[in-house]
Amino acid sequence: MSRSVRAVGPFGGAPPALILDPPAWWKVVLALVIALLVQTTIAPYLAIRGATPSLVLLLVLWYGLRTNFAAGLLFGTIAGALEDALAGWTGAAWTISSALVGALAGRTAGTFVTESRLWLMPYVALATVVRYGIYAVVLRAEGHVVALPATHAHALFWQALLNGLIAYLVLTFVPKSVVSRVGLR
Repeated sequence: MSRSVRAVGPFGGAPPALILDPPAWWKVVLALVIALLVQTTIAPYLAIRGATPSLVLLLVLWYGLRTNFAAGLLFGTIAGALEDALAGWTGAAWTISSALVGALAGRTAGTFVTESRLWLMPYVALATVVRYGIYAVVLRAEGHVVALPATHAHALFWQALLNGLIAYLVLTFVPKSVVSRVGLR
């Protein structure tokens, strides 16, 4: 049984951009597998100024914003662990950073952030930067040297912009009927 919760925020009567109603687990697993496949095979060819969108991060944020703290933490942990497994050298960096960002997204579920697509764009961009910051700290703790020279900062800026733009475009242009069928409402 699913229930919808109305987001309460400063814009009162606006319909929420994301509804707190988690989809079926198998839809989320399928979406994660597709996101991982696209992110590792096709996304590198879509790089803009050295940055590729992080579809796994977008999925973790979407799920966290539609559920709660614990569910966001769990899903972020699973998604990050799969990214670490595919990377092969990052240890637990993606696991920890994705788990924390998923938990933070779950913590903000049902707030004004989920009420408007315009709020989501800077939220996603900020989450991209925060996730990379946590990732770099964890890698450093594992003994890997991760510097943030101008090139990495430039790519991180573009990735944050791309992730925010993709989130906005999906919520704006994907028809509600198609999105509802796959649980993305």
